[in-house]
Amino acid sequence: MANENGHLSKIKGNLKDIVIDHVRTALFEKRTLRCGDQINERELSRVLELSRAPIREALKELEEQGLIVSVRYKGWFVADFREGEFSEINRLRTLLEHSLLETVIECGGPSDGELERAVAMNREMERILDDPSGGDRKMFRFAEKEMEFHDYLHSLARGDCFWTKKMLRNLSYQIRCSFDRRLCLEDIMRASVESHDQLLDCLRAKDATRLRKLLFRRLELCPISMPERDSDAGAARPGERTTV
Repeated sequence: MANENGHLSKIKGNLKDIVIDHVRTALFEKRTLRCGDQINERELSRVLELSRAPIREALKELEEQGLIVSVRYKGWFVADFREGEFSEINRLRTLLEHSLLETVIECGGPSDGELERAVAMNREMERILDDPSGGDRKMFRFAEKEMEFHDYLHSLARGDCFWTKKMLRNLSYQIRCSFDRRLCLEDIMRASVESHDQLLDCLRAKDATRLRKLLFRRLELCPISMPERDSDAGAARPGERTTV
């Protein structure tokens, strides 16, 4: 019975992941979902050919991650962040990353192999920018790699900074949404690649002072510009449950 329950749980989890991937793809890659848009459970069930149970589980998990919100008597909506909230997310990310990477330096810094891997990831981001066939997916691919790059930097703390890494994981979807807003122009993306190289130079030299200056300069050079919505009606924000 235990094995059977475990098998059923795995199947259930896989179905939930299908729904989560579908929503994330619609929001970040295909852009068929925008901030404030309503998510129809029945339509998801029809499109994905799934029962409502895994769909509701997926939507609840996405709500916990801050990507969508449940509005009482209305349904599910993609979370709509204000410009000030994206600035707050950027400040939090900067503070947390500074604390984590400072600890990495204090503990001896990353190994040559770890630095080589980070450099290779940054060169891959550069290749995405230089790819003439990138088309409309260029920004999406770049933002995904940007997230991957920062996740890798967080892993350099190894067994240290447990709570810092946990907070960064809890903010991961909000950070990804901020990348979707900020990395909208090729010049901005190239500036991001250059800042990565400078950041890796700081880690290579174990220069905590320069690291601090570089990271906090991010707050001045990376403002978040929110696109105008056709209407504010129906826009749901994280934490709101009674109004749309």
